[in-house]
Amino acid sequence: MGRVQVRVHVYPTEDEDKVKRAVENLFSLTSWTAEGLEGTILLTGRSDTLLSLAKLRERLRKQRTLDAARYMIKRFSTGDKLVFYLHKQAAYSGHAVFCLPEAESPLGPIEVEVEGSDLKRILDWLAPPTVNGKPRFEVPMPEDP
Repeated sequence: MGRVQVRVHVYPTEDEDKVKRAVENLFSLTSWTAEGLEGTILLTGRSDTLLSLAKLRERLRKQRTLDAARYMIKRFSTGDKLVFYLHKQAAYSGHAVFCLPEAESPLGPIEVEVEGSDLKRILDWLAPPTVNGKPRFEVPMPEDP
């Protein structure tokens, strides 16, 4: 099963629609919720299909950043989910720039969690290992049950 959840804080100096657009530049999410949280709004987008990662997958290939993406995705992931962080301002301009959970993105990062029955296959589909900057292999999109 594939499930994608994206969380991002909207600060008082930001426009909620622009923050949402930044996320939608890289993901195709099917539902959104917003809740007030200590002076910010926490936007949460969800999807029950791995297809929602297709824009990010294509962007990583166009930017030729598969190795960096793979490293950053593995860095924060656990045994039951892939976890990574993207720079909010870069996402607004359509770029996938990975960052740390704190301090690297001045207005906070976009936090992404991916759950699925075969996380290694999902990672290999999203950001396969490379040789000389080219994917060593491509796997078909993992199927959602």
